[in-house]
Amino acid sequence: MTALKGVALRRGIATLHKGVALLRPYLTLLALAAALALLRVGKAQVPVITPADVSTPTPTPLALPTPTPSEPDLAISQFVARTLHVIGDAPITYTVQPGDTLFSVALEMGLDLEDVPCAVGPTFTVDRPLVIGDVLSAPPANVICHEVQPGETIASIAARYRVNPAQIRSLPWNHLPPEGEARLLPRTHLRVPLNVPLQMPSGQSVTDAELDFLLTMLNMPISTSPFVVFAQKSAARQPATPIGPLPADWPYGSGRFTWPVYGWLSQGYRFDHRAIDIAAPQGTPVTAADRGVVIRAGWNNQGYGRFVVIDHKIDYVTLYAHLDRIFVQEGEIVGQGQVIGTVGSTGNSTGPHLHFEIRDFGRLTNPLELLTAP
Repeated sequence: MTALKGVALRRGIATLHKGVALLRPYLTLLALAAALALLRVGKAQVPVITPADVSTPTPTPLALPTPTPSEPDLAISQFVARTLHVIGDAPITYTVQPGDTLFSVALEMGLDLEDVPCAVGPTFTVDRPLVIGDVLSAPPANVICHEVQPGETIASIAARYRVNPAQIRSLPWNHLPPEGEARLLPRTHLRVPLNVPLQMPSGQSVTDAELDFLLTMLNMPISTSPFVVFAQKSAARQPATPIGPLPADWPYGSGRFTWPVYGWLSQGYRFDHRAIDIAAPQGTPVTAADRGVVIRAGWNNQGYGRFVVIDHKIDYVTLYAHLDRIFVQEGEIVGQGQVIGTVGSTGNSTGPHLHFEIRDFGRLTNPLELLTAP
């Protein structure tokens, strides 16, 4: 029994020796790979250069110009004179007629409704009637009409519009003493001169809106109508879908205004020209921009020449000036697109064109923001 155990033990040892012999090449390769790995780690840990070997220049602070502190000119950015008359023009005057109201005077003189008191007198308030025969004078183009509020002084009003109090005192129309405080009555009015150029420089740059329009036109195909460009600027300017025939005596407009004449824009909307001029050959038909009632049709002595005014009964009023002929009468209801006259050059006009205004609640607004494609 003991002999058998000895034989088995010798056989096991022999088998073990054979296994180790077979694994010896693999163990040798494994040891060699481990040695190479340690060698790489050792080399990686040895720096090629040290931080002391690197020298960088000390950065020099950039010499930037110090901006000069300045405040925005609020008199121009926030407060804009509301008139149609160019600076330097002769004063526009109007004699009050029987039945006149502040609104009718605003239409005749080309003023915003809220500026009419500054054509009447400094002590005039809106609750007082106009005096027949009084001669009114429109404020210049660089003047805004201010209604005095309780507690206001000349200094506080000047600070609001960012002008010098002496500028307000210097206007004879205001009837103010040259120095010292004057007692201002609430709801009366003062003319306030704004800090705007006394004349447009000959080489002035175009406005952002005009530049945008010009760039759009340059990118359009040749012979593209400018009306197409205006129509594409806003989806809200698309013409309304007809809802059916309207009664002949229906006086209300839609609020969507079509171009009153085919032509080209010769003058845009700005602080001293709160309207647009559309040049066209004399005799070109002029149409109503929207449905409404003709409230004025005839001659205007304040520069419009022959003109037509339409009340659309939805707080909008349109005005068409310098007409050659007029085909409608006051009190007549006209439809959108109906011919109301022809292009002319009557009144203060330098050539055949249509002077076109849109008023919203009596305030002159930019027609280009409301017109649709024809």
